[in-house]
Amino acid sequence: MHRAIVSLAVLLGACAKNVPSPELASTASPAKSPESRPEPEQPKFEHIFMMPVDQALAEATKLLSENGWVLKPLEDPKYLLTEWRTAQLGTKAWGWQSDGDSTRYLVAGELLAARKSIVRIFRMKRVAFSNDAELVATAGGGFRSLGMRMDLVEQSFRKMGEPVNLAQRERDVAPWVELDGAIQGTRDLRLEQDLLLRLETRPSLETLTGTLRLTRDDTFARDPSFYLKRWRKEVQEPCERKVVGFQPLIRPGLTVLIGEQLGTRESPATVGDLACEAAKAGHGVTLALSIPDKEQKRLDAYLKSAGRPADQDALLHGDFWRKLQQDGRGSRAMMDLIDRARALSAAGHALSVVAMDTDLLSGKARDAHMAQLVLKQRTARPQDVLLLLAGNVHTRLGDADWDDDFVPMSKHLFERVPDLKVLEVGYAQGRRWGCDVETSGNMVCDIMGITPLPELAIPAEAPVAIRMLPALHDEGFHGFLDVGVLSVSPPAIALRGHEPSEPTPAAGAPAAPPPPAPAPAQTPASAQGS
Repeated sequence: MHRAIVSLAVLLGACAKNVPSPELASTASPAKSPESRPEPEQPKFEHIFMMPVDQALAEATKLLSENGWVLKPLEDPKYLLTEWRTAQLGTKAWGWQSDGDSTRYLVAGELLAARKSIVRIFRMKRVAFSNDAELVATAGGGFRSLGMRMDLVEQSFRKMGEPVNLAQRERDVAPWVELDGAIQGTRDLRLEQDLLLRLETRPSLETLTGTLRLTRDDTFARDPSFYLKRWRKEVQEPCERKVVGFQPLIRPGLTVLIGEQLGTRESPATVGDLACEAAKAGHGVTLALSIPDKEQKRLDAYLKSAGRPADQDALLHGDFWRKLQQDGRGSRAMMDLIDRARALSAAGHALSVVAMDTDLLSGKARDAHMAQLVLKQRTARPQDVLLLLAGNVHTRLGDADWDDDFVPMSKHLFERVPDLKVLEVGYAQGRRWGCDVETSGNMVCDIMGITPLPELAIPAEAPVAIRMLPALHDEGFHGFLDVGVLSVSPPAIALRGHEPSEPTPAAGAPAAPPPPAPAPAQTPASAQGS
């Protein structure tokens, strides 16, 4: 088992940008520039990051450094403090410029649990003025006072209220500028938003097992509550919800690629709705999923089965489902999607599930292999509605800015199926199951927060729907598949955590987000300048 873990290959599956390593591919659209974004609103709740506080603060350190701030050493690792910057507008005197706003940042991390933390960023500011008794040498050899000039400068600062862009490091501040005493701080919501996007649009890593067989103890007896119950129903066909905007697209031979965020309930559930709708309209349906092709025989057997507990155990016996590092592709929601396909087939609809992935290749070779398998199915059933669900690094038609040599599966498919449609999942902030590399270098697969970039964000109450764009987006998709608030779908192999803690919402209703921590009514902070 140890050899299997060490030999595990890692590849990016879903979304983030600005990833330096070529192995961690970038797939999300760039955030808008600060000037073009609306001013963030005062939060009513504190956002809880599903990660250790040191990992969140490490990313905050990078964010401040990239913006030119220099950090001061502190004994308490839960705090970050930058050096002062002073915007200096006064007249030069003996090589110095005085008078201006001095600004620094204080970042406070709060540990709630091993993988739960809150990070608050405060912008601290003080306006400092030079000594009015300071004298300046005149051309005639005498001296004159700066008192009157300082009065004028002070008035101008009172009007300005905000720091100017010009800034220098603390060591460049004129010696007569006084910075001791209490410093007022206010929450910098713009910078907190930037940190949020950095931490929750991170890459979703896909773990590949290669040729190694990852075994785990399957001798335990699963509780009856573990198993899907659809097989017990007299009418199994699970088509309770229609996806607005899908009806105009349905036609024989339709090919739709859907780029998802791994490890959520909503994306597989919505793809299941699309499959139901196409099947009920009288079309054959081919469902292509990011499951290694060595699992195809188990999938075929399950689709022909009654879906009883023993059948579910047989499906989950494959290495893909039982590997230690579950990246979200083998989720309970994915298992449920397969079971919905089985129920549709049992109801008399023509439906196939294709395991299009591979554990034996990586990078562009892996995507080429996936495209080959999908094209084979497309040729075999040319009139089927083909729905493909994968991490969006594989589905977008845009160029890969992290690797000029990488060709995603979508581009291979586009050469043969030029009328295919690529949909990017639109969603509201929530949580998912995924894998990430922590600051220690260890890979951790667990519950993670996920926040959409502005172009992917939808209101929590938005209906499940397809929204087509008038032209291909720069990142390489034709529209959005809105799925609502994202919630965690744990690995299918897990014995707990599959059922929602709250009653299941009505069809089309958004899932309830996890309870946040209340924010204080006022968020100013004070600290002693140093």
